[in-house]
Amino acid sequence: MIDVARLAGVSHQTVSRVVNGHPGVRPETAERVRAAIARLGYRPNATARALVTRRSGLIGALLAPGPDTDLLLAGIEAAVRTAGRTLLVTAVPPDDPAAAERLLDRVVDGCLAVAPPPALLDLLGALADPPPTVVVDGPATPLGPAVAPDHRGAARALTRHLLGLGHRTVHHVAGIPGSHSAAEREAGWRAALAEAGAAVPVPVPGGTGPAAGRAAGRLITARRASGEDVTAVLAADDTLALGVLRAFADTGPAVPGRVHVAGIGDRPEAAHLVPSLTTADTAARTVGERAARLLLERLEGRGGTAAGAPAAQVPAATLRPRASTGHW
Repeated sequence: MIDVARLAGVSHQTVSRVVNGHPGVRPETAERVRAAIARLGYRPNATARALVTRRSGLIGALLAPGPDTDLLLAGIEAAVRTAGRTLLVTAVPPDDPAAAERLLDRVVDGCLAVAPPPALLDLLGALADPPPTVVVDGPATPLGPAVAPDHRGAARALTRHLLGLGHRTVHHVAGIPGSHSAAEREAGWRAALAEAGAAVPVPVPGGTGPAAGRAAGRLITARRASGEDVTAVLAADDTLALGVLRAFADTGPAVPGRVHVAGIGDRPEAAHLVPSLTTADTAARTVGERAARLLLERLEGRGGTAAGAPAAQVPAATLRPRASTGHW
């Protein structure tokens, strides 16, 4: 900054005012300073500025595995970029919540915990001075509010849809054990079956991803071979449903001829599978965007600071009937 001031023939305080956009600098002086900055290749030291102001412009995202974390993250990134801030992302495996400390050691203005396992929330809650936090796709905590997709509504609508096609019950491939999304989607499935007075089959272990779905599909095929009447399957997410479809293609039964299959999430590839996948759009990208905006409002003093504060409104899930349930 002193070098810029010397070249421009001004004080270093004037350079500081120009760099920080303060008023009160004559246009010709500001232009002279900007020319000196360009000539010298000067860039403000963001780390030094953060030490002085205690504001870095950095937003942290702690990203745990989940079926829609990539879509949630896309929405978060869009909102943070629009606000002129920078997003730092750290992956946090379920068995290593301490990985979050790599991000928390940085000076972040606020934090988004995406699909956090309980151990990660415990770690954040134990901090002496945790950053302002919004939980994305998880429960509200004393750290701050939570914003989540309409998991329960999606599963409920899909289960009702399958029952409406004449199935006596719907079998469920469960999501990631212990995750908020899996628990909510299973709750929606159970609620729809209870409303219809239908039997509630034991959920098939799943997880997330096509490989887990294919393994679940083989278990369902074994159930059918043992005489169990399985005519409709709701997978906890589209990636599981993809694997179920592959397992059924390997050994039968035919979809949608003998069994109807549905997923949750309406991922971009769902409409292009063979058969195309019936699913429900949970607007994950919109959820991520609104969660980030909620955090930014808190940082600007325009939002609540406690778990009981109103969270951002998210859209209801939208049913997408396709060929895997006989809709052409």
